[in-house]
Amino acid sequence: MNNSIARSVLQDNHERLIDQYKANLADVCALQLTLNDEVLSHVAQAFALSDADHTWAKEWISDTATIFRFLRHHKFIRSFALEAVQTTLIWRLNVLRLSTIPSALFHCLPPPICDPLGRPLVFLQLSELLTCEQTMMDGFLISLERLRIHLRSLNALNDKYANHEIILQCVVVVDLEGLSIQSFNLKILTWFMKEVVPRYPGMFAAVFLLNYSWTYAMTWSIVKCLLPNSAVARVFFPSREELLQYCSASALPSNYGGALSPLHLVEDPLNSDDQKNCASVSSREWCMPAPNIRLPETLHRQASSIFIPPRSSLNPFFGYPTVASLSRPHVVQQGRRRKRDLLLTLSVLWWRRWGARIIILLFLITVSLTRKRVRGVTRWILGIALSSGNTQ
Repeated sequence: MNNSIARSVLQDNHERLIDQYKANLADVCALQLTLNDEVLSHVAQAFALSDADHTWAKEWISDTATIFRFLRHHKFIRSFALEAVQTTLIWRLNVLRLSTIPSALFHCLPPPICDPLGRPLVFLQLSELLTCEQTMMDGFLISLERLRIHLRSLNALNDKYANHEIILQCVVVVDLEGLSIQSFNLKILTWFMKEVVPRYPGMFAAVFLLNYSWTYAMTWSIVKCLLPNSAVARVFFPSREELLQYCSASALPSNYGGALSPLHLVEDPLNSDDQKNCASVSSREWCMPAPNIRLPETLHRQASSIFIPPRSSLNPFFGYPTVASLSRPHVVQQGRRRKRDLLLTLSVLWWRRWGARIIILLFLITVSLTRKRVRGVTRWILGIALSSGNTQ
């Protein structure tokens, strides 16, 4: 485990990220132009988007930091990033909706409070999340969406005051106090890594885990196997003194050794009254306020289409991603026909046909090799015993 905060590593990562942003800004703008002119028009026509949905989708595409994070997540390969953004856009229009607007799970410290590299500090107290799985999933989604909006609002303020230092990430402090190993939900973590992170890539510069005990060592050894190496390198297990040394007392709540008020009394931009009370039941429009930005409600609306898994028995284009319209059930929109989708489908079908037999064969081979090795070791031990007996 990383038991201390490697400030030099975080500094190098931050500088590298800013350099990548500046070097690829032209490509990001070109990608946004393609998304606006081609992708959004195609999606709007295919799914018959309302004006509110179209405006909401356009706001997301115009978030330069978000599009950059997608491009960086896909190794700056334009075609991969373009496909990921389009898939995420459709996902947002269909999945990013809730029957009610819950409070965000994250607690973000208000500006100008930040870490030494100018990034917002976000706190997550896991002991308060011992609720049903669906509530936690909804809370994570709304938290990340509000955090995205908050980062954009900070960048808008920086532009307003001629401060051109872009804020691309935040630092998350996770408090493990009061959380037992028995309450740890591996399903939530798997869902978060597979379903959420690809749609909100690269938002966390570092994750600091506080109030951990030796019982978490075994859990971490399992969890880190599910994470990529780049993510594992950003996870730290500092003591409160090390966290205070990194952030300074002026940037931490008093219950974490700082000079600020206790965390629950510190203003939270993610759970402000403006964000909680801007839902309109009659118009079903909702906004997450940012400077000069109003976003229409998407979390309240019904989905206009549904995504059909590539290998679903209901998919008429088996093996390829497909979207069906709910308002026009007979209209089925086929996704891109890629060679890798064909190869993946053929591999899945081949494994379904022969997978069980291969597993049995490998098991038998392993048993046979193990028996041979055991026999060899046994003979070697007996040989040593006999030779020593003869010597005596």
